[in-house]
Amino acid sequence: MSNSMNPRRATAALAAVALAALCASGCGADSPPEQQKRLDKAAGLAEFKVTCTKDLWDRTRKSGLDRRDDDEFDKVKPVELGGDQGKRGLIQVTLTGPQLVEYLRKLDFDAHGGVDMHGQRPGDNEPMARRMYDAIAPVIDHIKQGQPPQSVPQAVVDDAVAPAPSATSADKT
Repeated sequence: MSNSMNPRRATAALAAVALAALCASGCGADSPPEQQKRLDKAAGLAEFKVTCTKDLWDRTRKSGLDRRDDDEFDKVKPVELGGDQGKRGLIQVTLTGPQLVEYLRKLDFDAHGGVDMHGQRPGDNEPMARRMYDAIAPVIDHIKQGQPPQSVPQAVVDDAVAPAPSATSADKT
């Protein structure tokens, strides 16, 4: 029996390695083209703040990307906000640059079509991951690499409903 590998097995092995590399990279099938640049910028930050509901944070800090480090964000302690924001259940989370890189990878995977190591697409958190990613991405996009930010960059996910015009004010126009 020879030590050479059957060509079909070699192809299957290469495909498995490529799939594993894709899953490990954290980039979903439909990652935004700016994703790598965002990761590079995030890596250089000392800190980044996220303001959102506790429920949104709890749901998006876990991911289908990689179960082995789901406890990465257990060390991050959300701070309850006071005043009006606190009444609406908002918290603030402070992440280091490396934590933000990992969080962006998880959000990208869940929001943009990633598949896990079993070929399954985790869709439960897709809308929440997409909303969080869409709030963080423009803040990172405005960071200039090599220049310290004037203040700690912050993304806020707190969509307020605008009051509907009353019937009497609509009649006056």
